[in-house]
Amino acid sequence: MTLIDYIKKYGDISFKEQEFNEIDNIIFSIIVYLNFSEILKEDINTIEKVGKQFIEKYSYSEMKELGLPQKDAYNCLKMIIGTERYKNVEISNYIYIGTDKEQFSAVTFKINKRLSYISFEGTDNLMSGWKEDFQLSYMYPTLSQIHALNYVNKTIRLFGPRIIIGGHSKGGNLALTSSMEVNIFKKFKIKHIYNNDGPGLRKKEYISKKYRKIRKKYTHIVPYNSVIGMLLRTEKHKVVKSNRKTILSHYPISWIINDNHLEETSLNIKSVELEKSIIEWLNNHSDYERQYMIDNVFNIFETCNIKGTRDLKKIKNIIKIIKELKNIDNQTKDLVISFINYNFF
Repeated sequence: MTLIDYIKKYGDISFKEQEFNEIDNIIFSIIVYLNFSEILKEDINTIEKVGKQFIEKYSYSEMKELGLPQKDAYNCLKMIIGTERYKNVEISNYIYIGTDKEQFSAVTFKINKRLSYISFEGTDNLMSGWKEDFQLSYMYPTLSQIHALNYVNKTIRLFGPRIIIGGHSKGGNLALTSSMEVNIFKKFKIKHIYNNDGPGLRKKEYISKKYRKIRKKYTHIVPYNSVIGMLLRTEKHKVVKSNRKTILSHYPISWIINDNHLEETSLNIKSVELEKSIIEWLNNHSDYERQYMIDNVFNIFETCNIKGTRDLKKIKNIIKIIKELKNIDNQTKDLVISFINYNFF
C-alpha cells in the first residue's frame, strides 16, 4: 500500500494506541510544503482547524500549478484533517522565507506533551532554493542551514518535549545539519532525525565528530532508484520500494508501505553508479571549481529570465537556454541539461 492507503487504515488509531513511526515522519515532512503564512496567525492551531481553513482558501488546481510536492501535500492534508490520529496535533512556529537569494520553510508539529516533530521544507519552485541545493557541494553552512539551526535552537526547550527532526529532499539535509550543530545541551532532547531522500554532506562534515555524535539517531531513507538522496556523501541508506520508476520516485507519496513501516529493498544499479560518480566528481573538483561551474549555470538562468522552475516548462525559455549553452564547458552543459530534465514533467 501507499501513503494514502496508510492514512485510510491507520488514521483512526491514536498515537496512544500506536506510537509515532517512520510513516508519520513522511506525512509531517510532506505537509510543510504548503504555505501557511495566511492561515497560521494564532498561537494554538490544530491540523484539523488549519487544514479546513487551508482547503477553503486554496484549491487543488492552485497547488497542482505550484508543483508535485504541493499537490501531494494538499492531498495528504485533506485526508488527515478529520482523523483521530492527526486532527488534534498542534501546528506552531511556522516560518517561510522566499526571496531571489534564499528559500526556507519550517514548522513544528506537537504530537503530544512528550513529543514534537520539527519539519523542514525541501526545495519549492523558487530558483534561489534550487541554487542553494547546488551550493551544498561547495558551501557550509548555507543560508538555509543557518536558518534551520536557529530554528532548532529556538524551538527545543530543555524542559520541553522530546524532538524528532525531519524533512524531505533539501529539508532532509537541513534536519541532519541542524541536529549536528545544535546547542550541545539541546542535542540530548533530539530523539531521532529523518532525512527523506535528501542530500548528504561534504567530506569535511561527513568525517566530523559532530556527525558521528548524532549518527545513531539518524535515518536516511531513499527510494530504490534514488537521485537526490545520492548527492554528496551519504551512508546508512534505508532503501525502500516505490511504485514509480523515474525521478518521480523521489516523492514519498509513491513509496510502498507494508503495514506501518516502509517496505525495504536494495539500490538499483543506476543509483549505485550515480553515487560512485558523484563521489568521483567531488574528489576531482575543489570547492572553488564547483562554485565556478554552478555560478555559470545560474548565470545562464538569470540571462534567460528564469525565476522559477515553472519557467523551465516553457519551450521558448528552453530554446534560450540551449543557445546560451554553446559557449560553456561540457560539464556545465551537462549540469544544465540534467536540471531541465529533472523539472520538465
